Amino acid sequence: MLTGPALARRAALVLAVPLQAALGARLLDDADPAAGVAFTVDRLADGGAGGAHAGALAVGLEVAALLAVLPHLTETEHAVSVSTAVTLPAQAPRNREVAFRGTLDRRTGRSAFTAVTAVCDGVVVARAQVVKAVVGLQPG
Repeated sequence: MLTGPALARRAALVLAVPLQAALGARLLDDADPAAGVAFTVDRLADGGAGGAHAGALAVGLEVAALLAVLPHLTETEHAVSVSTAVTLPAQAPRNREVAFRGTLDRRTGRSAFTAVTAVCDGVVVARAQVVKAVVGLQPG
């Protein structure tokens, strides 16, 4: 399973994806990548009505789900989303930070089931259930 430097390297790769990088996504805890990710609702994440765009929130939910799964993968495995259910109960205001925290509910063979919650200023702004397929890591 991924731990220590191998886990840190894989988490860094996740955050280096151009979309995540453009949103300014950063780990909540550098020592524990599975703890989640955060970004500030800035110009790129703004939906035009004073709060986060649902697409930007979806990126954070997706990244947090993957980070929750990473410690349960081997160095030759990766996890890709195959199903996502999202609820957006509140708005994340412009210029505020949103924290995304995921948990691995279970892993069964080649599937991983996660739950993610996004919180802004103590208010839940999004929830997701993300199912991931565990696949071979493609070099590149």
